[in-house]
Amino acid sequence: MNTNQLKRFAQDARVKLIDQIGAKLEKVLTTDSVELREKAGHLKKLQEAINKTSKPEVIDTVAYTWFNRFVALRFMDVNGYEPIGVSVVSPMEGGTLPAILQEAKQGNIPEELPVQHQRIYDLLDGKIPSTDAQNEAYAALLVGACNHLSKTLPFLFEKIDDYAELLLPDDLISSFSIIEDIRIGMKPEDCAEVEIIGWLYQFYISEKKDQVFASKSKVKKEDIPAATQLFTPRWIVEYMVQNTVGKLWMQNNPQSKLRDYMPYFIESPSVTADDYLKIDSVEDITLLDQACGSGHILVYGFELLSIIYEEEGYNKSDIPTHIIEKNLFGFEIDTRAAQLAGLALMLKARHYYRRVFKKDITPNISCYQDLQITEEDIKATFSAVDEELSDALLHDLKTMQQATNLGSLIIPQATANDLEKTRASLAKKANNSDLFHGHNLRGILQAIVQLSALSRKYHCVVDNPPYMGGGNMNKALADFVKVNYPRSKADLMACFMEAGIAALKPKGFLGMINQHSWMFLSSYEKLREYLIETIHFDSMLHLGSRTFPEIGGEVVQNTSFVFNKIKSSQTGIFIRLTEIKNSEQKRTRLMKELIKPSNIYFKSNQINFNKITQSPIGYWLKKDFIDYLSQLKTINTESDIVAGICTGRNAEYIYEWTEVANSKIWNGYDGFPNEFKFKMHNKGGEARKWFGNHSNIINYNETSLCEMNKLKGFRHDGQRFYYKPSLSWSKITSSTNTFRYYPKGFVFDSAGLSIYSKENIIDYELLGFLNTKVAAKLLNLFNPTLNASPGVIRKLPLNKSVNSGVVEKVKNSINISKLELNTKEVSPDFQQNGLIRIKGQDLQEAYDSYCQYWQNKFFALHKNEEELNRHFIEIYGLQDELTPEVPLKDITILKEETTIKKGALVFRESEIMAQFISYAVGCMFGRYSLDKPGLVLANQGETLEDYLNNVTLSAVEVSFLPDDDNVIPILDNEWFEDDIVGRFYAFLKATFGIPHFDKNLAFVEDCVGDIRKYFLKTFYTDHIKRYKKRPIYWMFSSPSGAFNALIYMHRYTPNTLNTVLNGYLKEYLEKLKAQDKQLDHVKNVGTDREKVSAEKEQARINKVVIELQEYDRELFKLATERIAIDLDDGVLVNYNKFGTIIKPVSGLNDKKAKDKVRKFDWIDASTIQ
Repeated sequence: MNTNQLKRFAQDARVKLIDQIGAKLEKVLTTDSVELREKAGHLKKLQEAINKTSKPEVIDTVAYTWFNRFVALRFMDVNGYEPIGVSVVSPMEGGTLPAILQEAKQGNIPEELPVQHQRIYDLLDGKIPSTDAQNEAYAALLVGACNHLSKTLPFLFEKIDDYAELLLPDDLISSFSIIEDIRIGMKPEDCAEVEIIGWLYQFYISEKKDQVFASKSKVKKEDIPAATQLFTPRWIVEYMVQNTVGKLWMQNNPQSKLRDYMPYFIESPSVTADDYLKIDSVEDITLLDQACGSGHILVYGFELLSIIYEEEGYNKSDIPTHIIEKNLFGFEIDTRAAQLAGLALMLKARHYYRRVFKKDITPNISCYQDLQITEEDIKATFSAVDEELSDALLHDLKTMQQATNLGSLIIPQATANDLEKTRASLAKKANNSDLFHGHNLRGILQAIVQLSALSRKYHCVVDNPPYMGGGNMNKALADFVKVNYPRSKADLMACFMEAGIAALKPKGFLGMINQHSWMFLSSYEKLREYLIETIHFDSMLHLGSRTFPEIGGEVVQNTSFVFNKIKSSQTGIFIRLTEIKNSEQKRTRLMKELIKPSNIYFKSNQINFNKITQSPIGYWLKKDFIDYLSQLKTINTESDIVAGICTGRNAEYIYEWTEVANSKIWNGYDGFPNEFKFKMHNKGGEARKWFGNHSNIINYNETSLCEMNKLKGFRHDGQRFYYKPSLSWSKITSSTNTFRYYPKGFVFDSAGLSIYSKENIIDYELLGFLNTKVAAKLLNLFNPTLNASPGVIRKLPLNKSVNSGVVEKVKNSINISKLELNTKEVSPDFQQNGLIRIKGQDLQEAYDSYCQYWQNKFFALHKNEEELNRHFIEIYGLQDELTPEVPLKDITILKEETTIKKGALVFRESEIMAQFISYAVGCMFGRYSLDKPGLVLANQGETLEDYLNNVTLSAVEVSFLPDDDNVIPILDNEWFEDDIVGRFYAFLKATFGIPHFDKNLAFVEDCVGDIRKYFLKTFYTDHIKRYKKRPIYWMFSSPSGAFNALIYMHRYTPNTLNTVLNGYLKEYLEKLKAQDKQLDHVKNVGTDREKVSAEKEQARINKVVIELQEYDRELFKLATERIAIDLDDGVLVNYNKFGTIIKPVSGLNDKKAKDKVRKFDWIDASTIQ
């Protein structure tokens, strides 16, 4: 089954149906015809439906109704299930028209088809005038076929006697029709299994699902089905049903041959337990899916139960009726899904027994309906019919007012007996009530029927429940789960675990797949304690990520499990498939484990889970290790673990440090914090161990705090720890644990979480431990997600031994990482480019020395990490489970400069040279100097005079003089004296000498290619990336890049654009025109070849001139405005003041970014161009 093709088909079909039905709706509402006047009743119902809801909702309902019917008809056509014996949407072999229409054209319409036979014949014979007789005839046949199926499949093919017929698309038989799309989209091979119905349902609503999530708002109750639908892989369904229904049968019938038909059956100790749920007959077994969707789980339940019935000797003709009426039950909030679940079961039954459509069977699929009457009306109705209304029943009926929102989470307070008595009594009185109370009574009866189903207890419950965190729940749903599911309120999936257990008979089985967060997170601690104490963990497949083929990435981590509703001291079986990265490989590995268990197959007693802080489901831990952990102190006994500030509006208050004037940033040492507008800011950041991620600053002072206080999301957490040295990590983590040291001077936020020793010291041993495999193992126990909160770190058990060797290795690791960080321009403590610092006879020698130096540092750090692993593995006694080796890829320095190839560290010469060139450009603008380490010009409006004062040298004495006007042209040739390539040549000579210039230039070009092409094509892209889309050098560029001028934003003044315009662009235009005249001369006196070449060059120049003349006009317009910038506003704001004359950068000054900036209410939005 090609699910990608099915997805495209379902999505396209939805769009087409909505468009065509929408067009038909407008047509029938605005057209007056005899035909429509004859259907005045239908039109009235249509208008009532629109008034009650809306046009889009009516269109959507009709669209999915017809889609479901078309899908059902196509499936039945392909499989020969059509009761009238002729295909309704599919053609005969070799034909193009639907077979039912082709037969009608030949005078054959099935007698049992409820249509006007003669009228159809007359239409096809031309006796009745029609603009499209075949289409009109087919529409009548299609409606007739659907009405005929209303007897067999009433839940999907309810008799069409309303506006659904009116809104059928006009085109049903052409090659562009929706029927043709259905035939092409549902290939015969796709229709081999009934699972196609579930896939199509999921894909049909997938775009709606995307819209719901894109809105980033609370999920409305009508959107819950789209937001939570996820089709379960077949093998996981088999595991769940085989280990619930199958296991229950094997407990009661240990000699049964059913085991031979259950490849995913797990031989857990409960199979041979003495205490189990007794059943007398297979007819007794009840299987409930609380959120059945399109019926996938129930369909497999039918398959397995049919094998049991056959083994028990039942007549094959009776088996479908027994299974559908006695064994299988489904609850659902979505009408579409409920229809398809019933259809899927009936089609499965038809596959099993060909005459099943002759039987009067209705699947037990209960689709929740809201009780749409008030509390007062409920009371009045019971009073009017003289029926007692208990407080419990009133509570339940009020809850049913939100039935489509709360669904199977509703647990009735009224007893099953009371509900049945009330239902029976009200049913007798319903026919004798007046019109008003009769309407209310029917609604109440429907609600009581649903409550009765909810109050029933089942042998087995198997679900793939909806996943929805509390933050996405609408208010009514969130309030309900807080009151009724306090242990599991964090996510609907966990609530469904409790609801499923409540729906079970004692000793029954719950099978479920959901996200594994409930196993570890602190928000589910009470739920885990409840589960460990009250039910038995019979088996679990810990699936991890990529369980569902359509969901990639690491965020969705799954587990599937079977619980037995019984207290037991027996062990459970746990199979750890988390490291296997796709669904099919997980399945095949499971099969191998069930034949020959390996090191991912665990037997664990859940009693041990409670011995660990917060009771994580650490099934893979050995009992001795669990006992050892239970004796250790946790980190929070010696350290405070805290989250920091949340500004409420990061775009206004948090920047890259390179964006603002350096003089306004407190470095943590010089002066006092309140003297500076900006402070260094720990915002988490990339995965980096030991030291780093120092690129952010925060606008943090009395003024900004006053403004932040007015913002909804502002939190001033951890304030007393600000500016103190700390250990830290990023809240959103990578696959490895990366903790680091921060020196004093930092404000930290809710993503840059921090650890402070209660003794006001730097706990180097703790940092060493946190970066080891032991800590990783424990982190994975307490929270194997990508979100490492302070609560997770607090509960890590810590065994500290005073060991100077550990401390020295940690300090050395910090120093190496700090040294490496400060080789990068984006570090506040950057001093000088590494190639210049190391020096050498020539650039090649400097490069070789650089690589050797950093290779030594890299492997020294690697050695430290492995020795720290070895130390902590030994003191935690994990030698049998962990090894100290660290993959080279997990060393977090030199990530840009190196790559790992075949287990070796390989330096990337292109990146190292790009850093050298970037530093050269910095020296060209005076940001750096060859005569003074670190920053030189880094404050707003500084000049060449400031540069000379800072380096305390004259213009003659400096090694390399910066550009005087802060404009450096980047053109296709050396048109100006300060051309960037010429300036780079001068820099290369100043740094590595004139004698080796040619050799050094050749080496540069070996690394990055032709230097002029590099500056034209690559440099700015590299700069944007290096400075995280917050460039400090800005490129003013014409549309095709024929003219480019680079400036340094810290030296920008309102006159800079005039310099670009008059000092460079206009002069360049004049030079191009002069060259054009020279080419005229060549055309007059040159050879034929020279003339052809001159003509081509003139054509190019003319094109460039036209472009630059237009650019001149745009540049002139902005130059006359004398635009001012304020570095305090950051690059995002300032860059967007220059309209189209500045280089476009995706995410910085594209339309989306500009629209975002214009909404900033703390700036003058009129300056954004």
